Parts: sequence; C-alpha cells; structure tokens
Amino acid sequence: MTTANLPQSTAAFSLDQDAREALFTAARSAIAFDGREVDADMVTRAWDLAKFGPTSNNTQPLRLVVARSEAARAAVIEAAMPLNRPKLEQAPLLLVAAHDDRFHDHHETWAPGMPAVFDRFESNPEMRASLAHSGAMLQLGYLIVALRAEGLALRPYGGFDKAALDASLMPEGWGSEVILGVGWPASGDDRSGERRGRIPAGLGIREL
Repeated sequence: MTTANLPQSTAAFSLDQDAREALFTAARSAIAFDGREVDADMVTRAWDLAKFGPTSNNTQPLRLVVARSEAARAAVIEAAMPLNRPKLEQAPLLLVAAHDDRFHDHHETWAPGMPAVFDRFESNPEMRASLAHSGAMLQLGYLIVALRAEGLALRPYGGFDKAALDASLMPEGWGSEVILGVGWPASGDDRSGERRGRIPAGLGIREL
C-alpha cells in the first residue's frame, strides 16, 4: 500500500501500530455495515473524549444531532444528495454535526470567571459565526477519531441541503455542517486494497 504514502516506521510514535491503524492508516470511509445498532453510550463516550481536543480559547461550538428515530433518519436522507441516499440508508446510525451560533452562552464552562469573553463574542457576530464554523469543524475531526477509537466505522457526507436539514432537525441557533453515517464495520467488506494517494510530508510541510 504505497500509493497513500503510509508511515513506514513506528519508532517515533507513542501509540502502537494497532492503535495507529485503527485510528488512521487502516480506517476507511465505510459504506457497508454489519447491521448492529450503535449504542447511545458509545456516542456519548466519543463526545466526552473529543471535547478535550484543543480549540481556540477552549471554545466548544460543535453540536451533534443523533438521528435515531425513523422521522429524523428520513429527514437526513431526504436532505442528502441523491447519489448518497442509498449509502446513508445502509448506516445503522446517522449523526449530524452542527455548530452552535450561541456557543458563547456557555462561556462560564470553558472560560470561567472571564465575562469579557462573552462580551467579545456577543458584540461581534461575524467573528462569532466564523469561529462557530471553524471550531465545529476542528472538533469534528476529533470526534471522528474518537468514534473510530470506539471500534466504529463511519463515512462523512458534506453534500446536502443544509437549509432543509436545519429547518427539520436543528434547534434554533444550530447550523448543520456534516452528516456522518456510523456503524460497525461489516465483516468480509474488504476495503483493504491499495488506498488512493495522499501527498507526502515533503509537499505538505514547509519549514522556514
């Protein structure tokens, strides 16, 4: 599997090879699942792990809608691009990662004793909206790794009607960002062939 430029040495890593494969190099965007339900506790544990990833000023703008009911699943699938709907239908659990425009209302949790933090975000809606989006996407990366750490497989979907999904499922102030199809990896689903390429460190890192 050389096309993807996978790391060849484990000497410099604290995580062992099995852990790195589970979280990164062997994990794939899953379409097929084995049909088992995803326990709610697993999503909660993944959330409680991902929330410790570093963010700007410790802000926590990511929100998660768990579309478990038939009506919620139908709303997610209906909002997706037509080519993605059959893939989402196969996922035992659908999650919608969203941002909270009012994330700063909880500033006493992540910035206790700093009322000026609230005032700064409240007085600048454009800055707040930008950080709500970028911070939620940053936290989503942590969440994906945390879900994989639970042994789950998933696939993110960015192409969907956000306005329709916001209107049908989102509380006031929440804005959908990414749909996740989540489940247990299907046995016999051999997606371990050669991966599509990834650029090497020489192209992605520049030292000055």
